[in-house]
Amino acid sequence: MPLFTVDHNNVFGKYVEEAGRYNVKIVRADMHHSKQGNDYITVDYEVQDGKYKGGQIRYQNITWSNEDLDGSIKRFNTFAVALGASDGTSFDSVGQFAASILNKLLTIDVDWDEPNTNGKVYLTVKGYHKLLNEPSQPNGVRRPDASSAQQSSNVTPFTKPSQQTAPDPFAGGSGKPVNISDDDLPF
Repeated sequence: MPLFTVDHNNVFGKYVEEAGRYNVKIVRADMHHSKQGNDYITVDYEVQDGKYKGGQIRYQNITWSNEDLDGSIKRFNTFAVALGASDGTSFDSVGQFAASILNKLLTIDVDWDEPNTNGKVYLTVKGYHKLLNEPSQPNGVRRPDASSAQQSSNVTPFTKPSQQTAPDPFAGGSGKPVNISDDDLPF
């Protein structure tokens, strides 16, 4: 029996290059605690079909905040419904929810987020759906170039706008010293 058989679809380094709607499997769901004391889940997805099959959409955080209990319930409920949870299903903790979603299938809508503090632009999940029958649908929108997006407007709250300068009246001179007598000075 061979140790392994080469499979071009089973390699590291695949990534999703376009925004769109993707049929995915949850390949990671880890619970963490924020500095503010909130529980959150970091979720990684793997595309299941199409030209980006095997590509990952990583590091989506879903936060439970007791300060916004209604929003937290709605956020986690929306995710659970897309995963096929039936009415009346209860979860006792964010950790229990995280453990229950691993390897589940659903369809997600992703788009390019704003550049982060390092100027990097990543795909971010914008919506969840029950797994669709049709294949994944990249929409052709590729990663924007963060540097060109920042250069499109040179004026930001953190930079001075470029100023128009008047021509230098001394430019084009001979470069020789000029003698000015005391009688020519106004003081």
